[in-house]
Amino acid sequence: MKKVLLTAAMLTTVGSSFADDSKIKQLEEQIKLLQQQIEELKKEQQQQKVVKEETEVLKEEIRQLKLENVIGELEVKPYYGLGPAASKAMFNKKGVSIGGYGELTFVRNDAATGSKNITDMQRLILYLGYAFNEKLKFNSEIELEHSSTNANHGNGGGYYKTEMAFLDYNFSEKFGVRGGLLLIPIGIINEYHEPPTFPTAQRPFLETRLLLSTWEEMGFGAYGKLGNLDYKFYITNGLMIAGNGSYSSTQPLKNLIQRGARASADGVGFTGKIEYNLPSNLKIGGSFWTGDVVSKGGTTSKLGLRNGADLGDITIISPYIWYQHNGWDIRAVGAYTKVNNGEKISQDIGVDKTKDGFPKEQKGFYTQIAYNIFRLTDITNQELYLFGVYENIDTHSAIPIGYTKPAGHKLQVFNIGFSYKPHPLVALKADYARLDYNKNKKDENHYRFTLGFMF
Repeated sequence: MKKVLLTAAMLTTVGSSFADDSKIKQLEEQIKLLQQQIEELKKEQQQQKVVKEETEVLKEEIRQLKLENVIGELEVKPYYGLGPAASKAMFNKKGVSIGGYGELTFVRNDAATGSKNITDMQRLILYLGYAFNEKLKFNSEIELEHSSTNANHGNGGGYYKTEMAFLDYNFSEKFGVRGGLLLIPIGIINEYHEPPTFPTAQRPFLETRLLLSTWEEMGFGAYGKLGNLDYKFYITNGLMIAGNGSYSSTQPLKNLIQRGARASADGVGFTGKIEYNLPSNLKIGGSFWTGDVVSKGGTTSKLGLRNGADLGDITIISPYIWYQHNGWDIRAVGAYTKVNNGEKISQDIGVDKTKDGFPKEQKGFYTQIAYNIFRLTDITNQELYLFGVYENIDTHSAIPIGYTKPAGHKLQVFNIGFSYKPHPLVALKADYARLDYNKNKKDENHYRFTLGFMF
């Protein structure tokens, strides 16, 4: 009996042992299965993380694409003579484009009769454009000068205006058409005027006093490129006495600009530019404007003429040479103006023969030499231009018989300075300009500093 009980006990122990081993194996298998499932979950979580990161990257890329489609990146290159920022809308393939530029200036003029030191938010510009498709585009320039239109702010004199607004259809590189409020393509600065594109702290005196920068009129015309020759021709409204404010003997023709402000079209103008492109970015060109001058009429007309009555005509011619290569920016620009019937224009303005008459002729030129001295160093992503400019201007080289020439009608400008560009679209400019007038007008010393940018 004892043997039977002992044998049964041994069998029970062995069976229990086998049962425990079986449970252990089952547990081990379950643990392995759980570990596999955990590993798979980790892999899935990692994959989800990667997918999430990739999704965020794609979202950012889509956002950037949408932003670029709306705003676009500015390429520093012109479109048929327009400045880089103004050209932005023309290179845009579809949708909205936004650009602009600004000039914040400081000027000290020792000869000023009022404040000798002036700080000015001289210009703040917004370019708005829209590409309906790759051929048909709209471009505009909206300008605020001197920060405010309120005469009670500072020295006043600010204004808000549309400087450019046109529709453009480009058939091919050889031929395009446009119409609207157009920049007159005369000289260099009138179209190519964003501050980082020229080295002087402010625009050359000749380009503002004789070539009337910035000058715009309503019109239409054609442009294109034939081999190395760029061309541009417009028909515009004519000019009008008192179309832009009071007469100034310093800028006598500035008074005639109409700027698309319900402009009288009884007189007609023709303007154009031809530019030949040579190797090493050397350009030789010529531009012109010729057209009628009409009276504003009413109480403004001292001759009692109606609005739009013919007074005479004006022709402006401006040849130029422009070289930009290997760090050099060299320009030579001339200007000649011929006025037919300057005596009648003088009479309609109300200038009697004892005072300064309207000119029969104007002439002048300027030369600029600028060089980026950083080309002599290892600095490649910035520019520092040193420059010198000489200008010779005569606003009244000939006048009607019996009238007198204004004091200071002959002017020589000696201008030296620098333009530092920490970025191609930003310029910090400082210069000294000596204005030497002929007799009867005090010479001037201008110390100027400008923060300029475009985008």
